[in-house]
Amino acid sequence: MKKKNVILLTTKTSHHFFFINELSKICNLFLIFENSYLKPSYKIKHQYEKEQIVYEKKKWFKNSKVKIEKNLKILNTKNINSIKVIDFIKLNKPDVIFSFGISRLRKKFLNNIQKPIYNFHGGDTAYYRGLDSHLWSLYHNDIRGLKVTLHEVSAKLDTGDVISKHKLELNGINKLYKMRAKNTELCVKMAEKFIKFSKIKKIKQKKIGRYYSSMPFDLKNIINNKFKIKINKIYNDHK
Repeated sequence: MKKKNVILLTTKTSHHFFFINELSKICNLFLIFENSYLKPSYKIKHQYEKEQIVYEKKKWFKNSKVKIEKNLKILNTKNINSIKVIDFIKLNKPDVIFSFGISRLRKKFLNNIQKPIYNFHGGDTAYYRGLDSHLWSLYHNDIRGLKVTLHEVSAKLDTGDVISKHKLELNGINKLYKMRAKNTELCVKMAEKFIKFSKIKKIKQKKIGRYYSSMPFDLKNIINNKFKIKINKIYNDHK
């Protein structure tokens, strides 16, 4: 069977590199890296995020260099909505376009592409839209948001038709820095299934969740310090 051409719009992080390496095994993968992002006016960086990178490096890269294993065609951009991104997509004639962890794609950009883009959202869009959705779910002790949603991108953030939605199983995870790896591994499975099966069933979102911005440092600190307590409460309350 001929491999599909897949374009991924993403950023240069350890978990995205793992995602790239796994997908490149089953498709002809083309990459668009967004190299800039808007920083909020308040403090958001936390120590657990450094531990997260160390954990992922050990887990997926055997403590060697975090890198892309194959020689793939790559476009780097500071503006994910730029004309050069549109031209790159059209030139490489993708069968599938994914986005994972990038800025909002604007209406004009989507109209120019004229092909659906499917986004991996770490959360349940019916309850949590925007940024840090899993963290906000943990903050509210809310199991409903501990999911991963693959949905079609629309002009309004995280409101497009849902392709698939799966539970993010965190019961048994004892540290916050391990959560992103679980999320990414689930995204890999969802992407592989999507690529392999040609029939796409879309479900219109009946309920649109609240939009959340980046979680501030102080709230991340609460979640990090009380992670095991929160996980036990969330899962015990929903037995």
